[in-house]
Amino acid sequence: MDNTSPDLISGDHISGLSPFKTKEHLNKEYSPSECSNRLSPSFGPDAIIQDYVDAARRGTKEARESLPHDLGVSVSDSSSIDIYWPDEGRDVECAPSSVFVYVHGGNWEALSKDDCGHMATTLCPKKTVVVVVDYTIAPKGTLLNMVHEVTSALVYVARRFSSSRIDLCGFSAGAHLVAQSLSVVDWQKDYGLDPSSFHSAVLLCGLFDLRLIQHSYVNENLKLTVPEARQLSPVHNVGNLKQFFCDRHSIKVILAVGEFDSKEYRQLSSSYKAALQTELGIDVR
Repeated sequence: MDNTSPDLISGDHISGLSPFKTKEHLNKEYSPSECSNRLSPSFGPDAIIQDYVDAARRGTKEARESLPHDLGVSVSDSSSIDIYWPDEGRDVECAPSSVFVYVHGGNWEALSKDDCGHMATTLCPKKTVVVVVDYTIAPKGTLLNMVHEVTSALVYVARRFSSSRIDLCGFSAGAHLVAQSLSVVDWQKDYGLDPSSFHSAVLLCGLFDLRLIQHSYVNENLKLTVPEARQLSPVHNVGNLKQFFCDRHSIKVILAVGEFDSKEYRQLSSSYKAALQTELGIDVR
């Protein structure tokens, strides 16, 4: 088998990766359920995913039944957010001390805000407003449009809660969307917003380089071209994050991966951390 075969993808252009990856290998590496320590002959990948989704939906249902909330708040023509308030309700709206913004994962093709409000039951009792961001998943939505939708949500939150501490969190595909949204605009010039609006970005199991992902099953719905895969990779837009790091304020960036995440997932976070440290000279946790 030579390296021109469509089933053998060259990865030597990406630092830290082995020279070649088969599509079968990539499909497994980019399927988190395939790496779960709960995987067994009687509890396969589909069951693991469904178990996670069921638990998240139960938590979201509990949050909606027990907390004051505003659902489906429009932030653009095609996207919206859910807002969960502390027990005292909207009395804190003028100036809540803390706002937590969550962007869900799902390989850009699954889940929605209606599945992902479960953290509100933990955070709202601590006087934190929780915002859950929705975006139009593939195949209906393109990745570029998802970035625009998440950016619109962040702009809305920064304006509405301008005097609050705002912490951002994205999981998997959501970590990619948070990182890319922060990277692709000039927040002061384009929106009149001080980059110091955002206190931290917690990026969990992020997909920061899409060039090999483009050759996996994940791209069947995304349909990324080679130029798009590079353009939409946060690891190639690190320089634009300089606006968040100055003497007056620096956003805290926290990268984390799961104990049983695949080598490719770990490599993506490691490469992104190295790029942040090399290009911006910042300390990344």
